[in-house]
Amino acid sequence: MRRRLLVIVFALVAGLIVALSLPLVRATAERTVQTSFIGRVEDGAWFADMAATALESGRTGRLEAAADRYAHLYDSRVAVVDADSETVVASRPVDLADPQVRAALLLALADRPPEQPGVWWPWDDRPFVLGEPVRRDGRVLGAVLIVSPTDRARSEVADHLALVILGSLAALVLVVIAVAAPVVRWVLRPVHDLDRATHEVALGRLKTRVSERVGAPELRRLANAFNVMADSMHASQEQQRAFVAQASHQLRNPLTALRLRVENLEEFVNDPRGLNELHFAVEEADRFGEMLDGLLRLARAEASEAERAPVDVSAVVRHRVDAWRAAFAGAGVPLTTRIPDGVSALSLPDCLDHALDTLLDNALKFGAGAPVDVSVHRTPVGADADADQGGAAVDDGDGQGANVAGRVADPAGEAVETVDVTVRDAGPGLTEEELSQAGGRFWRSPRHQNVRGTGLGLALTRMVVEAGGGELLLAAARPHGLSATVRLPAAPALPGEPV
Repeated sequence: MRRRLLVIVFALVAGLIVALSLPLVRATAERTVQTSFIGRVEDGAWFADMAATALESGRTGRLEAAADRYAHLYDSRVAVVDADSETVVASRPVDLADPQVRAALLLALADRPPEQPGVWWPWDDRPFVLGEPVRRDGRVLGAVLIVSPTDRARSEVADHLALVILGSLAALVLVVIAVAAPVVRWVLRPVHDLDRATHEVALGRLKTRVSERVGAPELRRLANAFNVMADSMHASQEQQRAFVAQASHQLRNPLTALRLRVENLEEFVNDPRGLNELHFAVEEADRFGEMLDGLLRLARAEASEAERAPVDVSAVVRHRVDAWRAAFAGAGVPLTTRIPDGVSALSLPDCLDHALDTLLDNALKFGAGAPVDVSVHRTPVGADADADQGGAAVDDGDGQGANVAGRVADPAGEAVETVDVTVRDAGPGLTEEELSQAGGRFWRSPRHQNVRGTGLGLALTRMVVEAGGGELLLAAARPHGLSATVRLPAAPALPGEPV
């Protein structure tokens, strides 16, 4: 839009400069032509007076000498023609049949004064033909024809035209740089603010607002409508979060009481089948409690408004892997790492800790005892970070996937260098259909329905990671297994850090 406005302003200013310059150029050209015309008329009158005596007396020697001198000095052709259109004297041959010469001759023989020609533009190389009547006692004895080149006059017009063009271009550039560009920036500033605020709201920062006191009235109304919309969205989201949090919290007490009462029934149940069903009921109550805990964590995460900050990815990954080694060792699952030193990224506080806990827990529960590998690496801008992972994005449960691999962007929408933390197992993995659904709230693979869990872990991880400007990617590992990658925007490298 800025470019279009600049083009429009450029065209308007250029049109104004042309409209002001053309009359100036034309007036200067006409003045040059007038000066040259007056000089030729005086010369023609002088020749006409001399030609009258020569035509009456028949002695043309003096006239011929004057014509030759004039032709030599001014590079012109002079011809004296009698009343019968016969050439009497000519410094150089003059073609009386030429339309321009013929018109001037007829005008002079009709005893009419010569007419001032139009503007001699630089590209018009036709000569100037002056016809002056030769009179004596009211009779027209003939005519004097002067055919002069217009090179000098045209050169003066061309010089002035070039000067005006250069001045106009300089004025145009000056106006565009000094006036048009700042004015366009000032006009578009409210639009840029709205664009930035819209991007912020799209990223989930619903408290973003724009000023309603700058810009045109239409833009102020648009800013007001945007703020009202953002207020409405924020209020609606807060109500939903409050409802989820309050409902989850309020349900915990009756659920705990229900579980206790179910457990107390054990001593009154003597039938083994009844005891079995009782134990199932307790397990379901525990699962319900885990689900409520997940909903509470989800509500708290959505309500979080923490800012991104640099995180030492290498240190965090090592710390979480060390915390899970005992669990993996107890289950007999090999756990390997590839973690370079000095890798940092931008993330929300504790985001990477929570994401690693979720991914390591899923690898341990659903990897069927297969080896698990944790790796960290930086990905330059434009590199295909998922060449070995498949690059499938986690779906959000509504059929809209996360960003494609390698597309993490800053708030301005530009691609940035990323840091990938990948947890890969060699287990059974997920099918393509399951990969497209994984990460949705409460989604669980039909093969894992008997494994403890609520289906909120990946959804919560995805939401927290994306809130920090990153993305969660799930892909099939080769030859089999699952590769889960947390991709975060890389933090600027400190001096001495490896990149």
